[in-house]
Amino acid sequence: MKRYLLFCQLALLYSLQAAAQFTAGSSGFFTSVGTDVYIEGLTFRPTTAFSIINRTLTISPIALAGSPPSIARVYTFDAPFNFVGRLGLFYQVSEINGNTETLLQVVHKDAAVVITTGSVVNTTSHYIYNDLAGPITLSAATAAQPGALPVTLVDFTAIKEGNIAQLSWLTSFERNSDYFDVEHSIDAKRWTVLSSIQAATKSQSLKSYSYSHATPFSGSNFYRLKMIDKDQSYAYSKICELQFSTNFQASLFPNPVVEKLSIKADDWKNIVSVKLLNSQGICFFESEGITPSAEIDMKNFPAGLYLVQMTKSDGAINVIKVIKQ
Repeated sequence: MKRYLLFCQLALLYSLQAAAQFTAGSSGFFTSVGTDVYIEGLTFRPTTAFSIINRTLTISPIALAGSPPSIARVYTFDAPFNFVGRLGLFYQVSEINGNTETLLQVVHKDAAVVITTGSVVNTTSHYIYNDLAGPITLSAATAAQPGALPVTLVDFTAIKEGNIAQLSWLTSFERNSDYFDVEHSIDAKRWTVLSSIQAATKSQSLKSYSYSHATPFSGSNFYRLKMIDKDQSYAYSKICELQFSTNFQASLFPNPVVEKLSIKADDWKNIVSVKLLNSQGICFFESEGITPSAEIDMKNFPAGLYLVQMTKSDGAINVIKVIKQ
């Protein structure tokens, strides 16, 4: 595959017509990490290198539905692709379409519409961007204000109470809200759902919610909310981080590992469970009982990041990262 680095002049933005198009053919183009790319006003700064191959981008003045609707500039690719990094777009004042410019958020779409939080708006150059913490599947991009969200989130907090993470959030407005997914991560990139909490559906008063995570990992724990509407559109809250430490020590060797992984821990007689999870939370190995295994054969497991989770009889948990080569 031929690789090209593409830069389109920003001056093209102001000469765009409805249904303007850009096409990347079978050779496509490749973008390296940290490189700014501009495609007719749509901008990318990837944190993971990516390619756009066999894609046609259409720029349309037809807004995405909402209350209010999105701005009258929607970038749509004819097939989705994966992206992580900074996503932004330029727009014209005439395209704001009833939104309040200072309240705009970046919107991306594949199967569902996602209105982000924490976007940065430049009202002088009429440019908006958001640094997306996790990978997305992108088929369309635009901007809209939070009034189009099913939920107005007042606050989302995470505090430590002993070895428990106490999460709480407050909404001031809900319209057609369905539920909240409480999500957890150890690296703020790969997320798993801890629980789904039913939303109020319709409310114009303050509503409070909470969730307790009783088994946080040793080290960094990241939490966020996924706020999901009845039509399955969704948005994310800010990310909260908590640090937890364990009361017992353990080590893994070798790390990275090719075949057999050995576990060494103090007070091994009180360890009742050993699990091996991949970064998506899928369990590849589990040993429980009076004498759980202190060795894991990883020879036939895929290469990548894994987590060894050890649990003591008193409920204490220690989680250590291991790389499988």
